[in-house]
Amino acid sequence: MTWTIFWAGTAADQPAYDQFTHGSCAVGCGPVAWAILFGWADRQAASGNAYWAPRNGLYRVNGGRGADAVAPITQDAGVRNMIIELHNAVGTFCAFGSGATTPWDMPGARSYLNGRTGTRLSAHWNSVGIHETRLANYAAESIAYRRTPAVIGTGWLSHYPVAWGYAWQRRTVRHTFAWWSWTETVTDTCFYVNNGWGGGGAGQWIDAGTWFAGEITP
Repeated sequence: MTWTIFWAGTAADQPAYDQFTHGSCAVGCGPVAWAILFGWADRQAASGNAYWAPRNGLYRVNGGRGADAVAPITQDAGVRNMIIELHNAVGTFCAFGSGATTPWDMPGARSYLNGRTGTRLSAHWNSVGIHETRLANYAAESIAYRRTPAVIGTGWLSHYPVAWGYAWQRRTVRHTFAWWSWTETVTDTCFYVNNGWGGGGAGQWIDAGTWFAGEITP
């Protein structure tokens, strides 16, 4: 059995952004995930990625709407401003000390893009948190075909990491029951994620099941 692996860039490309207290609660993993994805694309536009070259402006000076700047790889005051704007745009609310964001509010991140860049945002979800193959496929196709990370959802309203690696393998499983034997072909799939905990590319492999997929295109 051999895994086929696709990457959207390298570990060094992954912004090391993290949550922080905003008001009386954590700012939320949803806004942090969008900030990581936007920061990643902005840095790609600045570094010569031909696919993203036309889309600078995703990050601007001090996270505002002024002159163009390259998104920092590590979090600073400007990145915090960016995350707070996204927090407000997606309606993150306080739930037991954590910042929670409903999937149907996540597309509100488009308002951050308006007036800054022509980048387009798409979001797809299951409203009750059920994992769907079609949703995993949106994220997998972004990574494998467009070499661009995607936001996914793990745990119902629990966490939004950024997937930037995708792997699959196909294996044969033999079953036996009494005198009857048969084989079954099984496909395993995984995402490698930046959890938005300040670790950047030092992420982890997780099962590719998801109830949310958020993608951007130039």
